[in-house]
Amino acid sequence: MRFDPAIALIDCNNFFVSCERVFDPALKNRPVVVLSHNDGCVISRSNSVKEMGVKMAQPFFEVKGLLESHNTAVISSNLSVYCEISREVMNIVRENLGSNAVEVYSIDEAFLDLGTPDKTTEVGFHLKEAIEASTGIPVSVGIAKTKTLTKLANNLAKKSQKTRGMLDLYDSPYLNLALEKTPVGDIWGIGPKNAKRLKDVNINTALALSSTSVEFVRKHLNLFGGRTVLELRGTKCIPFERTFADKKSIAHTRSFGRAISSYTEVKNAVLNFSVRAVERMRRDGLAAKTITVFLRTNRFKRDYSAQSVKYNSVYHSDLKNEINKWALACFERIFEPDLQYKKAGIILTGLVKADLMSNRLYERASFERWRYLADVVDELNYRYGRDTVKLASVSELGAGQGSHEFKNKNSKMTEIRRQRDTNTSEFRRFI
Repeated sequence: MRFDPAIALIDCNNFFVSCERVFDPALKNRPVVVLSHNDGCVISRSNSVKEMGVKMAQPFFEVKGLLESHNTAVISSNLSVYCEISREVMNIVRENLGSNAVEVYSIDEAFLDLGTPDKTTEVGFHLKEAIEASTGIPVSVGIAKTKTLTKLANNLAKKSQKTRGMLDLYDSPYLNLALEKTPVGDIWGIGPKNAKRLKDVNINTALALSSTSVEFVRKHLNLFGGRTVLELRGTKCIPFERTFADKKSIAHTRSFGRAISSYTEVKNAVLNFSVRAVERMRRDGLAAKTITVFLRTNRFKRDYSAQSVKYNSVYHSDLKNEINKWALACFERIFEPDLQYKKAGIILTGLVKADLMSNRLYERASFERWRYLADVVDELNYRYGRDTVKLASVSELGAGQGSHEFKNKNSKMTEIRRQRDTNTSEFRRFI
């Protein structure tokens, strides 16, 4: 018997705020906002902050007084930590459904191919419970026949307490009711401008849009508008992406909390950034052949300086110690002691799969021993927390980048991973 595979969308609720609450439970009952890099604008809000009327991407200075009056916790973003938790969430899903059943859509969202639609509700609730039990991150789950309907179901699951955070609209008798309750502007892919055009012709809800002819919608919007109509009717038009393009580069850049000119401080920053970039690269099973190092002063001052230099290696490498030597060589070429540096960064390019690296003509045995040691270090840091074992040449990062908070989060990440390993086997037995 033929059937349409069920699609699910897992979306972490207020993701950056939820991450901060995992590390600091005292924030659970407080309004919380997370700010963009350099504290420019609001990029994540707790529900109570949304109720205040604070908008996504709103400049912080516009709402600073309002937030202070409500005793709101204001936190600078820590994207490296959020990425770590995102990976843990996605790993939980992969380990239970298989890598081929997961399409990572963003840092806090993933589409899932649930296959046969016979136990969708049970799978949805248990995935939700497994993620929340292992990571502490609350998630919403929407299930339907198409990606557009799945997005719609997920949005309703977030808003309605009756759903308990999981809404299954696959062949549901409540599908039309869900479409009727969804404003046309909330439909995935419509956007404010297209929503206004549709409202001008009296199409105000998802149900009204799904009942409109494809030709009419294409005339008023475009080809993609017609595709949305078909998706709302249950016809799959947006494919499930099981493969992803290989990464072309991996970068790690940061602005310093204050301008610095110390050789040691800037060097430590560059080497730390190199280590973090290589960690990301190794997690993806890649190796690099080229590194670019750049240093910049304050771009709002007259003596603005921006310098970069590239190192091209003969061989690919995925070793921290070797790539740090490349980074140090680049740093030595561009550092000027009289400048006040405000930003630095590392970019790794020439990426290939690590298992496809060409063999070295010289010191091949030594290189393989270092790779074996690197694998052991990765495992230790995975089990006991980042930087449990690290290069002696890399000091604690200064320049206004506090490390105390990071260490607390480091130990919490270890706890999350152990909890995930425990819960995964229990969930598999249920399935």
